[in-house]
Amino acid sequence: MKRIYIVAMLCLVVAVSIVSATDANAPIGVDTAKEKAQDFLNAPDATVQYQKTERLNLGEYYVFGTGDGQVYANARTGVIERATFDSARKDCRDVRLDRAAAEVTARAYAEEKYSGFAKKSMQLTRSDLVSHGDAGSEYSYIWREEISGVLTPNTVVVNLNPSTGEIVSYIGIQREIKCSLEPKLSRDEALKIVAGQFPGIRVTGATADLSVEYTRPDVQTLTWVITMSGEPEDHVLQGGLVVIDAQTGEVLMVSPYL
Repeated sequence: MKRIYIVAMLCLVVAVSIVSATDANAPIGVDTAKEKAQDFLNAPDATVQYQKTERLNLGEYYVFGTGDGQVYANARTGVIERATFDSARKDCRDVRLDRAAAEVTARAYAEEKYSGFAKKSMQLTRSDLVSHGDAGSEYSYIWREEISGVLTPNTVVVNLNPSTGEIVSYIGIQREIKCSLEPKLSRDEALKIVAGQFPGIRVTGATADLSVEYTRPDVQTLTWVITMSGEPEDHVLQGGLVVIDAQTGEVLMVSPYL
């Protein structure tokens, strides 16, 4: 069964350091975050310029420009949760690196930048060569930690240039799980709810995954993430992606194929 990575709900990344309960809600200073960004880039003298503070579902971030992209630092921990490298996107039209070699490069970068990667049950949920048309293409690798059959927010995304093998972008999320991993809604019950979102659908296939998602700022929710496909009507594919609260049965998101 193919695992689902919900880009719409997964906003950014983290690798959380251990902090005391007293300091857990206190933001670090911009200067400290800047030093963390330089450490991440392995360039203590790199020009890193503060741009803004941004609030997302996963937390608050200091955003820095590097002259070659951006770096997002967690405003509470200083951990670099996202980085982009513009120069690595050059000459990305030719695919010279095969998929296996690209995965080795991506995994090595993940192990270097994401604390505890090798010790967690990280499942490779995506391994694609993504085309951007005239802009070229990039390899994309996504790992998510799985606990007791549930996908957690702990995620690593590494994209790289298929010609040069350079890292184009990185995302790394690491969060303590604070919600129950035991659903009250069964898979069959969830599938019935999803079918109701697509009246008249003649189901040809469906996947269902339990996944912890940030549905509101700092709020974790155990969800059923379901993709349902139906027989085409007038050559139009039926069904789509539906996210359901696995405890209450509330429909949180519906994304039809159309």
